[in-house]
Amino acid sequence: MPGDQLAKGRYALTGVIDVAAVDDHPIIRESVAGWVTSEEADIRVVATAPTVAELLAGPGRQADVVLLDLDLADGTTVESNVAAILAAGPAVLVLSASDRPVAVRAAIHAGARGYALKNEQSDQIRAAIREVAAGSDWVSPRLAYILATDDAADRPALSPQETRALQLYATSLPLKSVARRMEISEETVKQYLARVREKYARAGRAAPTKIELYYRAVEDGHLPPPP
Repeated sequence: MPGDQLAKGRYALTGVIDVAAVDDHPIIRESVAGWVTSEEADIRVVATAPTVAELLAGPGRQADVVLLDLDLADGTTVESNVAAILAAGPAVLVLSASDRPVAVRAAIHAGARGYALKNEQSDQIRAAIREVAAGSDWVSPRLAYILATDDAADRPALSPQETRALQLYATSLPLKSVARRMEISEETVKQYLARVREKYARAGRAAPTKIELYYRAVEDGHLPPPP
């Protein structure tokens, strides 16, 4: 992803993470520097704006990481906002008051590298910023638990065997190795994975390829985000 390369490049050169924030609440914009800037001086806020368009029209376009509020008053969607920011270069860390699983998955599926809650401790927010700036994904332990226990309509209910087949196969194991570990035949593994794909397709989150199965497993908490 171009945004990842640009963010990691600037961060690697300067040792300082430039952060910008998009939030339609003035009090958040005015206070963000106070709880994001680190004592180690490796994080600084370079711009804030009430909309993505305004942020990208100014110095915020050069940030390494953009903190993006989920629900902005201008009627834009998280998908369009994440896409616009990524096209400009910065990585995206959603910072929201909402812990709804469907909102978390929508943001991650759109390309956000991380999702943090506004009531997280400041050190957790800074940890998320550092992970995202380095090109890694970040979801708080609380959100990971919410995703793992979510039974929303777009999170398919997988059986224990289907879940295990998904976990093993999505982490790049070949069918033969998955079958060996599960002590079943390759044909049975194929049947489990076919059911998993069918369930995701019915839920409107089709995953026809192996990498897409991996993304779904991470989004739904069946696998941890990559380190």
